[in-house]
Amino acid sequence: MNKNMPDALAHYAVSYLVASRVTKYKYALFIALIGLLPDIDVILRVHRWVTHSLIPVALVASATTVILLHTKRNYLKYLALAIILYTLHIVLDTFIAPTPLLWPLTNQAYMLQAGIDGIITTNSIDITPQINIVVEHADLTQRPAIEGPIISPTGLIIAIGVVAVLLTEYLAKSMRR
Repeated sequence: MNKNMPDALAHYAVSYLVASRVTKYKYALFIALIGLLPDIDVILRVHRWVTHSLIPVALVASATTVILLHTKRNYLKYLALAIILYTLHIVLDTFIAPTPLLWPLTNQAYMLQAGIDGIITTNSIDITPQINIVVEHADLTQRPAIEGPIISPTGLIIAIGVVAVLLTEYLAKSMRR
């Protein structure tokens, strides 16, 4: 199993949490699916392809914004939410594996490795931040198969955290009434 991608549940849970901040919970259930769209490339057996580049996102967002400005201005907030959810997926993926963020301007794929390690002893506390940017050639070739987690322990943890946040908010609102 390829562990080099956030699972679908993690992407959906984070997208749902963001969407639920600006729309009703029941609408957020549907809108959060936008956060899964970049992985549509797995149908073509090419993961982290054009769908994981910010350039097409910017072009489509710009064109759609112009159209909405002249037709349905009230949909601009939904467009902004869609762009945020789609882009959030791409950003999350850059922490897991090289992602072709700027394709077709460059065939490079970028990954950000970041973390903070710590050690506590009887004599000291040592904290070491780690930041590394990995740049490699983007492999946009079709594979015989694409394998990866749909639900992983990390995705379950994130989903439980999202549910805890939403339940806490619900309870806080109920207590104020």
